[in-house]
Amino acid sequence: MDTYRLIIHRHGRLLGHFESSTPGALEAVKDITARLGADDGYRIELQIADGERRLLESSPDGIRLLGCELLFRPVLLSA
Repeated sequence: MDTYRLIIHRHGRLLGHFESSTPGALEAVKDITARLGADDGYRIELQIADGERRLLESSPDGIRLLGCELLFRPVLLSA
């Protein structure tokens, strides 16, 4: 299942981001985008998870996953 990140700016200021990996995530992102128009000062960036970075620990007991971070790449918004 894909994970999408929608980065939201208004009047040049970063407001925050919304991430979703639920079924129908792309439709949810498109719905939010349709409600935040450029005429009202919004600028939207869409990204999709394209991999992950993992932090591992190696010890005599073996290898242990300490954490992971999704890596995103930009995609074009389409109607």
